Amino acid sequence: MPTIGDYHRAAIQRLKEEVDSTADDKVIGMNPDDWVEYLLKKYGMQPIVLDDSREHRLVEVEQSRTLRGYDIHTDSEPGTVVRSTGVCVEVPAVPSDTIDVIWHQTLAPNSFHLVRYPEFEYDARQACFRLVVGPTPSEVTVAIEKIKAGVRGYNESIQNETPSLREQAVAAVRSRRSRLEQKHRDLDALAVAVGIPLLKKADPSTVVPIAPKVRAVIAPLVPPPSRRPERPVLETEKFAAILELVDNGCRQFERTPQAFRQLTEEGLRDILLSNLNAVFQGAAGGETFQGLGKVDIHLRISQGEVFVSELKVWTGPGSLREVVAQLRERLTWRDAYGVALILSRNADFSQVLQSVRDALPSLDGISAGSVAAKAANHLVARFGIVSDPARQATIHVLIYNLFVPPTREGSASRKGRRAKKSSP
Repeated sequence: MPTIGDYHRAAIQRLKEEVDSTADDKVIGMNPDDWVEYLLKKYGMQPIVLDDSREHRLVEVEQSRTLRGYDIHTDSEPGTVVRSTGVCVEVPAVPSDTIDVIWHQTLAPNSFHLVRYPEFEYDARQACFRLVVGPTPSEVTVAIEKIKAGVRGYNESIQNETPSLREQAVAAVRSRRSRLEQKHRDLDALAVAVGIPLLKKADPSTVVPIAPKVRAVIAPLVPPPSRRPERPVLETEKFAAILELVDNGCRQFERTPQAFRQLTEEGLRDILLSNLNAVFQGAAGGETFQGLGKVDIHLRISQGEVFVSELKVWTGPGSLREVVAQLRERLTWRDAYGVALILSRNADFSQVLQSVRDALPSLDGISAGSVAAKAANHLVARFGIVSDPARQATIHVLIYNLFVPPTREGSASRKGRRAKKSSP
């Protein structure tokens, strides 16, 4: 039977194939350490986590079996259908790709016995492990311990395989970069030898650095069976993961502002939407109706809107007042977070940051004393929403520097125009 070790050996092979087939510009643009972490997240397994925030459950089940021979205890003939009552023990778990892979491929831990693996079922819809036993306290206790012991066995195997996967990932990345560097040295030597400039497919001096990202998987919340399912509420950790994707996109604007100097707010927004859709499979949209108007960036996961953001180019404190007011109108009583993205093209970025810090505490609807700084360009505060002032949401304000100094040609042409206007 296939084991966790077999899975990792196959994963290492796929990892090496991906590294070898990665385009030269990506190899140059990616930080080696970031690339290794990306590969580990994509191909490695994470430990299985039991969900302690939910209680174990017992569900009554009806069982039936057909006798193959004569039953001396009940005087039943072969072929008799015997029915009995059992209970299904359910132990909640945190959904993950690791669980899906193990149960889909019926993997066994590295240390296994001659039994069928996995030894219990996994209900993906309810996100819990299940095992049917007899309706006695001792059998229920044994079933719970069997599930927990099985999870420990899988986690031990995963932890034992992870160091080897990391070593292989590091070796593959180093080898690929070493081969690429040697190729460039050979090409440079060729250009020098023949005295002809050589145009490379990927020139290290022109490649823009990139940060590799693993497609995020955000599982929908599993509502209690006795309650009607409601729109999912975005958890803090998952909100932070989405915000990191948006932050990375805005940092790309900062690193190469010349490439984006001609874009309007809508153009910059569309780039951020494209980044989100690459991860969330088209779930992000712009100019989407929400609350009392349209939202610049609107990310829908499962059955409800969970991420709302407005983007504004800085023209003064009024820009901050406007973007926060828009968010307060767009957020509903179901929303816990909003994100205001401010892009500054001003020369004095420090003054812009100070202006935002000075103006934020005086905005309409703010909860007094709630302003906090996450970073120099990242502030958070609590605001009442327009449609329900008794409800509050946390609004994150992030400011980015897109200043591009004027070119010499542009300065010269402006001077020429001024001289022409002033001439008699």
